[in-house]
Amino acid sequence: MSSMLDAYTKGRKQPDKHKAHKSKSSSSSPSVSFLFVVNKLLINQGESCDMHRDVWHNELPPRNCWGYDGEAASRVMRYEGGQVTEARGYRWYRPMVRQEGFCVDSAFVAVECYSHAAVFSCNPHLPVVIIPADPTTLPDREQTMHALHFFHPPDPLRGLSQATTPDASYLPPHGGGPVKYVAGRNPSWIPGLVPQTYAAPRSNAGLPPSRGLGGELPIVLGLMAFSGAPDQVYMSRSDSGHRGYWRDRVWTHNHSPPLYPNITQPPRGFYVAVFYDPENPDGSTPERIRSFEWDSPVVNEYPSSSSSSAAASSSSRR
Repeated sequence: MSSMLDAYTKGRKQPDKHKAHKSKSSSSSPSVSFLFVVNKLLINQGESCDMHRDVWHNELPPRNCWGYDGEAASRVMRYEGGQVTEARGYRWYRPMVRQEGFCVDSAFVAVECYSHAAVFSCNPHLPVVIIPADPTTLPDREQTMHALHFFHPPDPLRGLSQATTPDASYLPPHGGGPVKYVAGRNPSWIPGLVPQTYAAPRSNAGLPPSRGLGGELPIVLGLMAFSGAPDQVYMSRSDSGHRGYWRDRVWTHNHSPPLYPNITQPPRGFYVAVFYDPENPDGSTPERIRSFEWDSPVVNEYPSSSSSSAAASSSSRR
């Protein structure tokens, strides 16, 4: 375990110079990349469990770590160049339930975490709920929960919806406070990624057409998780020819997510952690990942049907 502690006391794990093959050999800037996990949270439904409900008796996520029975961990995945693949040589490790988890390499050295959060769908009457932490490690007190909000940036990003919470640790310096509806009209990723209740009000005629979805990566990746198993949702695999629903920075699954709970089911949630990529030190810095989140869409608008064939041809060349 000393190697894991060293990674946190001495800074982020430094890649071997022979493995950092993506940065120095080319005069062009390397692609942004990051590692991530999407772990399904297992909620304790035992009779002795203290169910957390609001004043209208809607069931909410557990108020402390004792409300969780653990997690179903995903593979460690890597985003780079518009594609998600398995990050071979890395795995998720949590020593025990209710202890902090880590992304570790083959030498059992921990990779530094960029950000993390848990994303919950409770029932059709409630908003998407965000816990800006690992809820399985929170002490015996009611944790901070927030409804999903969107920041509306001004020009030149006007029309881009940036997923966040009201008291986020970072928000762009210009623009108003986050609100509970998206920033543009007719986004292609509603209802496939964000519930219909977050659509822009029809009375707000001044909103521009949607320019995509960005914002905090754990939230955006967590919203994707309700559409199916991680391998199906995110991963592109050359052996089978399968491509994930999120590819070339476009969300291609336009149906309402099948993993949203119905009115009779308990909340369903995912813990998402994003890590720096040790094999791409120049393309996986705090500045590069933050720019990926806030300076452009993480999810671009899906091409219109009239241009779908051209878009498919263009995507195949990226």
